Amino acid sequence: MTDPAAPTTAEDFDALLRDVLAEHHQPPARRSCTLTFPLDRVRAVAEHAAAAREHALGPGDLDARPRLWWIKGDGTYLMSNGITATPNTRAADGSWQHIVYADRWGPGTDPSTVLGSEDLHETLDLTQQLPDGQKLIDLLRTAPDDATRFLLHVTHDDEGMALTMTTR
Repeated sequence: MTDPAAPTTAEDFDALLRDVLAEHHQPPARRSCTLTFPLDRVRAVAEHAAAAREHALGPGDLDARPRLWWIKGDGTYLMSNGITATPNTRAADGSWQHIVYADRWGPGTDPSTVLGSEDLHETLDLTQQLPDGQKLIDLLRTAPDDATRFLLHVTHDDEGMALTMTTR
């Protein structure tokens, strides 16, 4: 005997599948994590952005001002949005001058295990006040003498992603 509620056409089956997925499907949760970066390199990249006369606009940026861009793609890194005459030059050690990779997440690594599968481009405004009242550039400039790391704390919840920044 045939079940009268059973789908009989491709359209019926698609509708049933959408209903089942909507009821039971849970998207994979993104993990909260803390990315660490060498503080001296983050300072250098931030100072480059602060000193630049011109700044590139990132997605959602409405005005040009000093920013760090946090990028996740081939590894995850911070980069200056400052425009210079030689933006794609390398330092003597072979590293890109205005880019700093997170510890353990350099070129050739896949940070999707902690940050999700989509590529990411977030803007960290160096001139905007952080929740503690200081600006990001000041947090970097006034870090304690014994601090060696910049920490980017990434937290996911139902509202989206939240970032907090500290030094250690």
